[in-house]
Amino acid sequence: MLRLDALRLIAALGVVVFHFNRYLDLDGRWDAVNHTVRAFNLFVDLFFVVSGYVISSVYATRITSLGAYGDFLLKRVARLGPLHWATLAFYVVLAVLAYAGDPRFHDPARYDFACLAPNLLLVHAWGACNHQTFNFVSWSISAEWGLYLLFPALLLLVRRGPVLTAAVAAAWLALLFAASLLPGARHPFYEWTADFGLLRAVPGFLIGMLAFRLRARLAALPAAGPVGWTLLALFFVGAALGAHKGALLVNLYAAAVFIAAGDASGRRPSAATRALAPFGQLTYSLYMLHPLMLSIGLNLIGGGMLRLTGDAMRLWVLGCMVVLFPLSYLSLMLFERPARRWISTLRWRPAPGAAAPAAGEP
Repeated sequence: MLRLDALRLIAALGVVVFHFNRYLDLDGRWDAVNHTVRAFNLFVDLFFVVSGYVISSVYATRITSLGAYGDFLLKRVARLGPLHWATLAFYVVLAVLAYAGDPRFHDPARYDFACLAPNLLLVHAWGACNHQTFNFVSWSISAEWGLYLLFPALLLLVRRGPVLTAAVAAAWLALLFAASLLPGARHPFYEWTADFGLLRAVPGFLIGMLAFRLRARLAALPAAGPVGWTLLALFFVGAALGAHKGALLVNLYAAAVFIAAGDASGRRPSAATRALAPFGQLTYSLYMLHPLMLSIGLNLIGGGMLRLTGDAMRLWVLGCMVVLFPLSYLSLMLFERPARRWISTLRWRPAPGAAAPAAGEP
């Protein structure tokens, strides 16, 4: 799935730029780019499509019992949990400093200890908290965890047929659009995060599962990969022109499906895709660590200690983005993978004669 790996990397970098954007425009000279960057939060929805496809590719035929479901959840905890809890601990330390009177970390809304338990349990995007807290990007990890819990039910739906699955995904999406128009709605559903971000994630994940179910038909589409990359390019064009975010979201869904179809076709990807794909393994680390870089590298050091602005700050932001790559690699190799292996050993022993886990599971 080299194309999907490259797509994940592009999406992760898009989210990083979205969150770093306020430090790029301290002098107002970046304003012309803001229309484009403001749409980059939608790359999180693209992650849900990719996740639905990849998780289905590994587990669609393997969750056949309660024990297999338990093993699946344990593997998902092993994948998501260690870095989430580590970054949460980092922000708890900052919260203690803030409450101790350090003005550099004063952010009462972010450090809301009433939301600490939901963050620990990964349920803070299920309506348990109405605002982003601690490592604010982890709302999507909470939504992803909710999707894993629902995965057997979603599998049953997909097995009932692609027409019914597509109808449910479209109806869910329509309801989300309708909810965004209700009186009193604070913002559109594609801006939901801690406030029921799980509901936002469902249609994208279902679309990914449906794409995997239809992969043989999608693989037969001519030039599926190039069409997918063209759709991704059109997303950037539409974002620059200020297109409606709802339309841009649907565009990203389609781009992800066609790019997955390109992988399913077995056709050799481009040299650029092959060059980007290995960095796809750093996606989760980049995503979870960039808020720490935002807090320390940009806010505390760049904006506070060095008082950078203008082009100097923009260069500093670029340098922080570059540094994120080796940090993410070290996190993956020295912390995440060892922790994942250890957690995975906690699973109960399979029954005699049960199949061993396949290599290369996500």
